Amino acid sequence: MWAVIPINSFLKTMTRLSEILDQNNRIKLTKMMADQMINHLINIPEIEKIVLLTNESKWVKTHQNNKIIHREDKASMGLKENINQTANWLHQQGVKQMLYLSIDLPFAEKDDLMELINQHTQGLTIVEAKRDGGTNALIIDLSYSMRFQFGKNSFERHIRTAESLKIKTKVLQIEGLSFDLDNVDDWNDLIDRNNESYLVLERFHEFRK
Repeated sequence: MWAVIPINSFLKTMTRLSEILDQNNRIKLTKMMADQMINHLINIPEIEKIVLLTNESKWVKTHQNNKIIHREDKASMGLKENINQTANWLHQQGVKQMLYLSIDLPFAEKDDLMELINQHTQGLTIVEAKRDGGTNALIIDLSYSMRFQFGKNSFERHIRTAESLKIKTKVLQIEGLSFDLDNVDDWNDLIDRNNESYLVLERFHEFRK
């Protein structure tokens, strides 16, 4: 199984948090969450490779690990098409399964990722974003030629696409993978929570202006 993590240009990251975080702090926050996710994946034996889909090549080089592969994000295309092309490329390499993950999952733990991996048996296994109906994480068997549907209401559209192709689908509720940090309401929810995750909430308070 290979993992794929798309990471926007740091200059454009977390723009919906611009009301409360300046650009430098949004970049620091993005790097912190990305580093946490990468470290979790490196320590999961089932993950053979981690594809960082990004144009931030200098940052990628800070991660010295033979599991990591850098693939350029084609800026002319949206997330959906970039992931579709990456999945096709993985299939051509002989990869059997792909794990897609958002990086904006501050409460994601290694155990959450292991639960997702262990629960996957066949077809599509998917985790819904708690607030907005997006897709925070999924595993797909690449033998199925399913086009990804990232964007608004992507969770329901992924489900419908899988159904139309008669792909066995499993929907999981995994708290650490369901909460994504997308806007100011999410930020406030994050700060108000009692933290039981690897990330200590005090670190998030440092990002306030």
